Amino acid sequence: MLEAAYLLAIGKSPIASSDREQVNWNVEQKGGHSQVQGVAREGDLTVKAQIDFEIIPRPAPDVGPAITTTLRKSLRLNGSPSTASEFVGSVNVVLFSADDLTLVLGSPAGRRRYLDILISQADPIYLKTLQRYQRVVRNRNQLLRRIRDHQASDNEMVFWEERLIFEGAVILDRRRRAVDAIAAEATDAHSRLTSHREALSVVYRPRLTAESDQSENEVPQSTKDAEQVLLSALAAVRKREVAQGISIVGPHRDDLQILLGGKQASLFASRGQARTIALALKLAESEHLAHLSGRQPILALDDVLSELDRERRRLVIEATGGYDQVLLTTTDFDLVDKTQISGAHKFKVCSGKVYPLK
Repeated sequence: MLEAAYLLAIGKSPIASSDREQVNWNVEQKGGHSQVQGVAREGDLTVKAQIDFEIIPRPAPDVGPAITTTLRKSLRLNGSPSTASEFVGSVNVVLFSADDLTLVLGSPAGRRRYLDILISQADPIYLKTLQRYQRVVRNRNQLLRRIRDHQASDNEMVFWEERLIFEGAVILDRRRRAVDAIAAEATDAHSRLTSHREALSVVYRPRLTAESDQSENEVPQSTKDAEQVLLSALAAVRKREVAQGISIVGPHRDDLQILLGGKQASLFASRGQARTIALALKLAESEHLAHLSGRQPILALDDVLSELDRERRRLVIEATGGYDQVLLTTTDFDLVDKTQISGAHKFKVCSGKVYPLK
């Protein structure tokens, strides 16, 4: 249920790696139609968001009776066809799940995704820029490998390098501004969740050199400055990029440094501490979206209370109590202080069916 709500906000599942993985197995094999639809209301504003998946069977050539399938995915807002950039952000949902521990303990890719989703929900231009940049990196990597294999000349790199600098500078500047905005919110939220016992800090680390340690790099403070820094960075690593056949500097290699008590959280935080940090980042995300959009996002908390002690569970419910709508799941009702959710609507999900609880 939380995946469906999030799907209507982002257009992609937080769990599945591809759209096909969201479709029922029988539909995938035989063809058919799947749909996720939701209505969001705030004041006089109503948004009806809809995603359709159509699986179309096709005979596979040269394989006899075997059948292949084609997936068609379409987006609609209030009944009208929509592009991804229009769809994302029409409904705002901030999701916390157990997988979000990777924000603290996992690779930089998860932290970049966190930033990209945060910014895209409030800035459709950023999403388009990010899509263009990803295409540039893919094409540039192909060209680097062709140059390495003596199948292309260095002169062909000029266009793709200019595009990487132009699009990359916009992404770098938007991410810098977003981190500047959420860092204080995350620190404050974490302080409340830990009763002011632990200090959290969040720092943006763009990848501007070939070295893995980016802590000494000064972050450019404008798009123009970012263009100049990327221009110099690409010139410095050109030979190494050709040898490796990949682009090794740019926003696709950025990271978010998370420190707990001044130490690298990925190395020293326990799972309970990592869960608290991830939730603080999600609460900071929701505050940032509310500030930019003028409306509170839906907060979707999937099994947020497990691995937390009683005091931290109480603080989590307290910290989220001021939101207009919170979707909270748990496999154990005893983890929830009943006095804190006395006004909540409670449901039980069993074998794919939803039952209201008194």
